[in-house]
Amino acid sequence: MRTPVLVTAGAILSWAAVIAASRILLLRFGLDPWAFSFVQLCAGGAVLIALGGRGRIDLSSLRRPATWVLGVLRVISAACYTAVLVWVSVLEAGILGAVATPLVALAVWGAFGRRPAPGEWLGQAVILLAILPLVGGLEGGVRHPAVALMVVNEICLVASTLLAERHPDNVSDAPGVRLRFTGAVLLVTAGLFLAVRLAQGGTAEIWDWRLLAAGILVGIAFRAPSMVLSFRSTRLVGAQNYMAAASLLPLIGMGLEQAAFAAGLIDVSRLTTETALLALGVVAGTLLVVAARLRQRRAETVSRPR
Repeated sequence: MRTPVLVTAGAILSWAAVIAASRILLLRFGLDPWAFSFVQLCAGGAVLIALGGRGRIDLSSLRRPATWVLGVLRVISAACYTAVLVWVSVLEAGILGAVATPLVALAVWGAFGRRPAPGEWLGQAVILLAILPLVGGLEGGVRHPAVALMVVNEICLVASTLLAERHPDNVSDAPGVRLRFTGAVLLVTAGLFLAVRLAQGGTAEIWDWRLLAAGILVGIAFRAPSMVLSFRSTRLVGAQNYMAAASLLPLIGMGLEQAAFAAGLIDVSRLTTETALLALGVVAGTLLVVAARLRQRRAETVSRPR
């Protein structure tokens, strides 16, 4: 049990570091967000492919349709999430994104027949109750564009997480296979990012040396480990539990952002008491969900014949 918990905790902390580092660099140097993400994906993917190749470049994961589907889902998700940030802060977007926890429970129940644990819906209800005041505070409420975009974002995240849980390369016990798989997903996502950008008629921002240096550094140091750990966590604890743990990400990310603000690395803080309380509500609901699942697991262990 210790390894799944450590891998999942590492994935969440690593993603929080990606968000915080990216926000600091984007604000301090005025980097283009799309180009910065593209360089991160390319650098992280190339390193993982090389590490997983054992002396030769193995691109077998790129030949699997499921890898490309994962890339498409991640591009749609990233586009929707970026658009949401036009209207709300990172922490507010994270609160809205907590809807993924009940969504993935319903998806797993419908797709695989895995019923939610008894008592789990109490935690899911607390999560939804924490989201509703934020939605109500938006102009137009549920009709606000940020709500629809975030729902699409989370549907894509849930679908990609479920797909990653059962992807042939992610279920492998061979580290090299998992590294190649993760690297392939990053490169596919980068390629799709580039295709979208070319369709929009812009690529010049990529050749800014500061953007290249920052993107390569973050891609190798944070983005690549984050993807490796998140895919491994999905395999070890399942899509449901990984998405539940991911609901803690915005709060951790905001903590890192506030530390950067206190250190003078960024000049703007988006933290408010109201959003912090709503985020704590999401955390409370998530803990109730996890507790219900742990109780069910213990009950199943006790009831098994010895």
